[in-house]
Amino acid sequence: MLSAPLRRPEPFPRRRFHSLYRAITILAAVILFCTLAVSSPAATVAAPPGERVLVTDVVDGDTIKVLRGRQQVTVRLIGVDTPETGRPDTPVQFYGPEAAHFTRRSLLEKRVRLAFETTNRPGGSTDKYERILAYVFTDDEKNFNLELIRQGFAKVFTKYPFQYQAEFIRAERAARKAGRGLWNDEHRAEWSDPARRGRVIGNIRTEVYHVPGQLYYRSVDEKNRIYFRTEQEAQDAGFSKARN
Repeated sequence: MLSAPLRRPEPFPRRRFHSLYRAITILAAVILFCTLAVSSPAATVAAPPGERVLVTDVVDGDTIKVLRGRQQVTVRLIGVDTPETGRPDTPVQFYGPEAAHFTRRSLLEKRVRLAFETTNRPGGSTDKYERILAYVFTDDEKNFNLELIRQGFAKVFTKYPFQYQAEFIRAERAARKAGRGLWNDEHRAEWSDPARRGRVIGNIRTEVYHVPGQLYYRSVDEKNRIYFRTEQEAQDAGFSKARN
């Protein structure tokens, strides 16, 4: 019996081959993209837009000066209001020097990132004094405006709406409840009564403290004064004793 002739296997259809190749290529590209997205820190932590600047001076708790390019400009922090220290028509308010000292220690001569609201925000991008309105973010990406509220150095300023307003309000409620900073009624009562104030006077600009009897005890400007009960309390706050 004659055996049937052997048949050549049919060639793989070229069109099907190209379709399969294209599918494999696309799948490989998707896998590579996903791998890079997961492993890339930039993909997982997207920094909010902003502008890096150097803080050159601190006016008070909520106002700083920064070097923007080659120009020094004044920045007013959005959403916060610290007690007054420097207005000629307003006496120094309780916890104003403490707020200014906190801002100086945290920001002075450091690089920070300014972030801004949208240009069409009610209230604009500058205030009536032509100060730039901004959020300040430190190197560890903390919102310094919010930190002032949390630590009890500032109240929430709600004249104009801003993107973090709800979070700021929650932080103020927590600070009030805990009696932190300007919400501490006992410290406010002591500060309001000269007879009950601490007798040790610290200068927030020099971080030097003076005790009664020293040469410059009375010469510290009121807007720069922090009162301490004891020398140890002043030293714990980072102040050094005046030489005379």
